[in-house]
Amino acid sequence: MLSTASPPTLSSEEQEQILQTIEMFEVITQANPQDCQSMDILKDAYQRVGKQKEALQVARRLADTYVELGQFSAAMLEYEGILQKEPDNGEVIVALGDVEEKLQKSGQLKPPAAMAMPSAQATPSVLQPPPGLAGGLPSGTIPPPSGINLDFRTVSSDGGTLMTTAATMRPEGGHSMRLAGGHGEQLNINMADDGNEALAKFLIQHRLVTEEVVSSALERVQKKNKDLAPNVAATSLVDEISRRGAIEQEALLASIVDRSKFAYIPLEYYDVDRSVVKMLPESLSIGRLIVPFDIISRTVMIAMANPFDSLGKEAVQQLLDYNVQWHLASPQAILKALGDTYRIEK
Repeated sequence: MLSTASPPTLSSEEQEQILQTIEMFEVITQANPQDCQSMDILKDAYQRVGKQKEALQVARRLADTYVELGQFSAAMLEYEGILQKEPDNGEVIVALGDVEEKLQKSGQLKPPAAMAMPSAQATPSVLQPPPGLAGGLPSGTIPPPSGINLDFRTVSSDGGTLMTTAATMRPEGGHSMRLAGGHGEQLNINMADDGNEALAKFLIQHRLVTEEVVSSALERVQKKNKDLAPNVAATSLVDEISRRGAIEQEALLASIVDRSKFAYIPLEYYDVDRSVVKMLPESLSIGRLIVPFDIISRTVMIAMANPFDSLGKEAVQQLLDYNVQWHLASPQAILKALGDTYRIEK
């Protein structure tokens, strides 16, 4: 939905960074016209630089796409947001009426005549902000150039406290990583399951690589990653398979994206801000090839070499008080971004 707040005052450098984000996400949304997440980010970027006309145009595209996808409640919110700015927009009024009719037929929205009126003596409910946000959301970091999204959904991170969950507790005999949280809490990250077995099964099931090659590469990667020394980066299964000459890495990544619809980011073309990379602990980023590369509004975009690393994702979501947008990237590009920020042993 469109924001009614005035755009913040931006420095020339901040303005340039957001314009770069807009340029990239225009390309993304044109190439992927049903990528609602990227359209939402593009809309927000236009608003931040005060380009309301363009923001409204993106909002209309986003609302129409929600309708195409059958997400009528989301479409209704977007149409209502447009009408707040353009109350006489006849096309949007008609579109909103159509969406409301669809919601009424599905039972998700009561028709106006059937809506119950609140009691005069009823006490209005007050929505309390979540803990730590009573004074409003913390200001976001101005984004460096943003990345490409190929229809992957945002995973919302839990705000507030950092805690150890059953999924990240160290199992008996398992190899774990201990990370410090923002308030001194500790997170135990189970290193025994890095998602490589799940990725291997995916590659075999979709016949992207032969089982013999995958099994051999997986065994070697597991041995290399078993006891990583400090500042030594993990070995990627994708990288290991491509090194064996079974398939070019670019072709393998393209096949994974095509079969899974994971987001992809050509991270090698971005000048990643070191302060963004350092949003995660060095040991987590290097040990699991995960790197934050961009922030816009309340969304941090993170590249990873293995999108099946569910425990790595869970750890990130516990550490960051942001929405998280995940992207698949080449292992070399991730290592380059990490190497520009940290000292990585070969």
